[in-house]
Amino acid sequence: MNRLTALFVCILVIAPAISPAAKGGNTLNDAGTDSCGLGWQITQKKSFVATTTRGTTNSVVPPTFGMTSGTIGCDKHSFTKNEEAGVTFAMANQENLSLEMAKGEGEYLAGFAESLGCKDSAAFGRMTQSKYSEIIGTGTSAVQMYKNVKEQISKNSALAASCKA
Repeated sequence: MNRLTALFVCILVIAPAISPAAKGGNTLNDAGTDSCGLGWQITQKKSFVATTTRGTTNSVVPPTFGMTSGTIGCDKHSFTKNEEAGVTFAMANQENLSLEMAKGEGEYLAGFAESLGCKDSAAFGRMTQSKYSEIIGTGTSAVQMYKNVKEQISKNSALAASCKA
């Protein structure tokens, strides 16, 4: 039993140092090594202890959040960069957007269409009005509203060609 415990402890100490999580996320530093994640915020030394500390920290708190949010030394992934403007606009203006989607026109709706890269805001407005019940539901969050709009754009070939979404 003591050998099994010793083996388990060795694995816990050594595994983070050699695991992919020890590398962090997706940003290369000047030396060409990864430097992303909370582990790299704690220590940037290039020693066995520092590597083990980074690996253990990044195993407990994976750098995934940092990669999607652009924090803790990580670069944002392209999918979050592409959608950031639309989601931010939807979150800041959800109530006004909901009202203008029902009408199919308005200043906020035109701005939302622009944040989604839609060239034809009138067609975008008509789509949101006709698909209002599918876009806005009871208790729909701004993020869900955004996703619903993107889904409706993808279902409408003319609008999909007009929008970068």
